[in-house]
Amino acid sequence: MSLARSRAGSLSALLLAAVLAGCSHAPGPASAAGAGAHAGALVGENPHRVILISLDGAGSSVLRDLYRQGLLRKGGFERFFRDGQVADGLIPVDPTLTSTNHISLATGFAPAATGIVGNQFHAAGSPSSAKASGFDAAIGTETLWEAVHRQGRRAGVLGWPGADAKGARRTADLGLVYTNSAEQGPQVIDLSRSDWHAGSDSKTSAQVTVGNEKDGPTQTLGLAAVDGTDDGQADYDAVTLSGQPGGPLHAGEWGHVSWTLADGPAASRVKLLALAPDLSSARLYVDGIYRMTAYPAGFAAELTRRGLDWPGPPDNGSLNAGWQGKPGIDIATWTEQAEHMAAFLGEVLRTAAARPDWDLLMSYVPVIDTAGHRLLLLDERQAGFSPERRDECERARTRVWQAVDAELQKLIAGLDLSRTTVVLVSDHGMVPVHTAIDPNARLAELGLLAKKDAVGPTSGPVAYAIGDGGAAHVYVENAGASTLADLAGRFADWKIEGEAPLEKVLTRQEAARMGLDHPNTGDLVLFAREGYVFRQLPDGKAAAPAPVYGAHGHLSSHPEMQGIYLAVGAGVAPRPGETVRATEVARRVAAWLGIAPPERQIDVEAR
Repeated sequence: MSLARSRAGSLSALLLAAVLAGCSHAPGPASAAGAGAHAGALVGENPHRVILISLDGAGSSVLRDLYRQGLLRKGGFERFFRDGQVADGLIPVDPTLTSTNHISLATGFAPAATGIVGNQFHAAGSPSSAKASGFDAAIGTETLWEAVHRQGRRAGVLGWPGADAKGARRTADLGLVYTNSAEQGPQVIDLSRSDWHAGSDSKTSAQVTVGNEKDGPTQTLGLAAVDGTDDGQADYDAVTLSGQPGGPLHAGEWGHVSWTLADGPAASRVKLLALAPDLSSARLYVDGIYRMTAYPAGFAAELTRRGLDWPGPPDNGSLNAGWQGKPGIDIATWTEQAEHMAAFLGEVLRTAAARPDWDLLMSYVPVIDTAGHRLLLLDERQAGFSPERRDECERARTRVWQAVDAELQKLIAGLDLSRTTVVLVSDHGMVPVHTAIDPNARLAELGLLAKKDAVGPTSGPVAYAIGDGGAAHVYVENAGASTLADLAGRFADWKIEGEAPLEKVLTRQEAARMGLDHPNTGDLVLFAREGYVFRQLPDGKAAAPAPVYGAHGHLSSHPEMQGIYLAVGAGVAPRPGETVRATEVARRVAAWLGIAPPERQIDVEAR
């Protein structure tokens, strides 16, 4: 990446003092003068490094409950509680959505400056009704990785939203690009006794086609049944995969399937879900094929040498199918997939941390968030609720936290904390939801919904809403202040089965008080009550059962929406009773590094 370095070099003590003064709780170097001496150091000479890890969706109250119950082992989270700072909570920016808060964490600025006002929104100046993604949109301020590079240091960014290597500003010195897109989707394969055949080699074998030609690559996978007991009876208890790495798979065990694609090798995980001893039934699960994109080439090669393959997210579709009694996976398999992702991301971070060529590492770990969305089953109004499933989901969520805890323990064990600061943050917490609502249905009811196929300008007021999670933006055209005020009142009076689903309806000017006054912001901003989530629903429906069990995006004033902030290592002293804001984190990191924090105004052409 080629970034301007016009201000690289020594940072004066006066400038660093100003940085620290702007962050009242900044636990930076002991003296401004000492920090300034480090600012001009070359990579590898600076004795202070920072690792910033985002545990997406990790709520402060949940972390403390698990810790109090003794469910998080020593050496991971426990090390922060014992030797570091554990804030009472981290206050996210509004809306409490993933892209919005990760960009604020990485810049130190609210959405009014960054322009990332939601996971989805309408970008000012784009065609009417067009949606922009908060994960792809241009960032209006400097990021930590840019600030580090501008000042002559090196940053590694592993999966962090906004650092997707799509352009110089979104590329660090070292990186891993997060992806949810599969080259080929997952597959559940059922076999009956007629699928198995005895061969000339006395082996009972079967062949299955893995993949779908319409969606991506396919291959024929050979299976051989294995009888591991020498009792004179054919009681099969495992299968081998012809030409694939690893030994026999017993029911409940995972293996790998190798793929040869047009542009190189790939791999996917496979699990034997069930096997009847007489082969009357068998079920095989083949996970999706995912690409691993890392840079530079040396780092990518290092990950490949370690046998690391991007595992992809847990398979929500197959879990839903299993819950509905269709061919799918159970919650144990889903949880194992989340553990695979945690282990993969942990190994990538440890591999990067062992390198000498970085000052700042930023790592994104989304598995707690994924578990919250899929498994936060607490409310009897949620679809599929039962006490048994509730308890099963709670055990699975705890397992995911414990998987992250184990990876933290491994990371910390390999670090020199006398020169490294490790910071854990999250973008938000999570609340259970039971009902999805579509504000466009309300607009249609009021006769204001803009038509997608409209040609030319309209004379009267029209509007459309773009929502995600607990927040939605309503964009209104051809409306004066009185019309806007009336529409706000109509949304405030909206009822779903006799209950008001909205907690707050704000004009853009009113939203300015929470840092949301940006041209990308809607003319109205809607915040749902806990229990409700915004979704685009089919057939003009106003409400439907929520497609997820947990959500966020609701007002940051809710305790459940508070994220986590923990720090341990160099320059960190215990500070109980503290509350941190998402916009403070970048300044704290910069202070530890002895550099100026990200700038609000950027020269895009110079980058």
